[in-house]
Amino acid sequence: MSRIRRIAEEEFILVVLLAGFGFIFLWLFPPLLLVNDSWLNLMAGREIWENGLPRTEELTVYGLGSTWTAQQWLSHLFFYGLHALGGHALLVVVTCLVVVSAFAIGSAGARSLGAGPRAISVMFIPMILTAPWAWTIRAQMLALPFYTAILWLLASQARHPTRRIWLAFPLLALWANVHGSAALGALLLSLLGVYEIARSRGRSWRRSLVLVVGAPIALLLTPYGPAATARYYHLLLIDPPFAGKIREWMWPSPSTTTAVFWGLIVISAALVVWGRRRLTLFDLVILVITLGGALTAVRGIAWFGLACMLILPVAIGRTLESRNSAPLRRGINRTISAGFVAALLLLGAYSLVRDPAWFEDSWPREPVETVRRELEPGDRVFAPDRFADWLLWKIPELRGRIAYDVRFELYDEEFFDRLLRYLAEDGDDWKTFADGYRIVLVDETRRSHTADFLVEPDARALYRDEEITVITRWPAS
Repeated sequence: MSRIRRIAEEEFILVVLLAGFGFIFLWLFPPLLLVNDSWLNLMAGREIWENGLPRTEELTVYGLGSTWTAQQWLSHLFFYGLHALGGHALLVVVTCLVVVSAFAIGSAGARSLGAGPRAISVMFIPMILTAPWAWTIRAQMLALPFYTAILWLLASQARHPTRRIWLAFPLLALWANVHGSAALGALLLSLLGVYEIARSRGRSWRRSLVLVVGAPIALLLTPYGPAATARYYHLLLIDPPFAGKIREWMWPSPSTTTAVFWGLIVISAALVVWGRRRLTLFDLVILVITLGGALTAVRGIAWFGLACMLILPVAIGRTLESRNSAPLRRGINRTISAGFVAALLLLGAYSLVRDPAWFEDSWPREPVETVRRELEPGDRVFAPDRFADWLLWKIPELRGRIAYDVRFELYDEEFFDRLLRYLAEDGDDWKTFADGYRIVLVDETRRSHTADFLVEPDARALYRDEEITVITRWPAS
């Protein structure tokens, strides 16, 4: 209790920032937190719970029979279990807890490395806005606290080597069963070993060698075994069939979505030069590696942003702190901290009893009910990746009968060539991608194919709104 009281009194600025972030998170964003990856996690969690750990794809038509290494199996089960216990409300509350925890760990790490509270406050908002899509309900979100905790360990070890670095191995092994981004953690841990060897001129070679070799080994500690897990990472990181074809795996071209990220690069460069004496060479290695990943793929921006959350306030140090030695207003600070935390807890409790329909506001019930009513035995459904896992979750009978979903690692290059032709209506055969599917869903927010399907004999639109159209192409048998 004394430690909590000290934090409330001396670090009340950070308490207010974190609790305020959590409050806004729960008050405004829950209807936006359910994305296509959320439905994937729920659907895959149910699949693992009911049928065991998958090794062969049986859920989609285009992926049927291919190898499915569900490397994120623990995330899938975690999300499915939360939903079974408390529905979308509990999912949202836990998501808020995890995201705020990641920022809290990053803030605590920055403070321990020499940053002042005001330095962290200045960087807090840019960090939140750099990659807001990373705070949604998805497996990557669960990896955020592991990432910030390991970054803190690595940055501390680079300054003052201690035995606490061994905590990185169980964290990394657990992370490796939550999300594939654990590969980044393993890379940074191995690089720390190399850094220690160079810094000590070989005197710490035994410990450093364990870091270099042990990191990739920890990455392979999954139920699938080292060989299958290594093949998965090779496919995903070295030779992905979707490279340059899926938005999250493309470089972040300048746009309104990536504007904060590009601004953060400029700020980072300036702060690193200005505060270089407060940073270690390994801090710069972390920033360079994570920036390289962010420039390679949009999904890497979140890791760069959180690295900046830890390191850039350290570069600022205590420069922004007041030089007046005014006494702490401990009672007032404690009251403010307690008030913000209490407000967050009350809102969390209220969120748990909110109308479940509010959380699915962006996912209308009518298209699902339309497909359910129209579905006949033997029917296949063609749905774009945005809606595929949503339908699979809502209509379990679609198992093995839906065209494809967002697990893009299951599909080969020919599949992506046909998918891109379909999306662009490129060539005379673009629509053959949907051949054999009596029920078709069209994503109206992209290039609409509704008119092209409705010119077919007996085709009709069963449901239509601004985002989705459900089409049946021929009478049920």
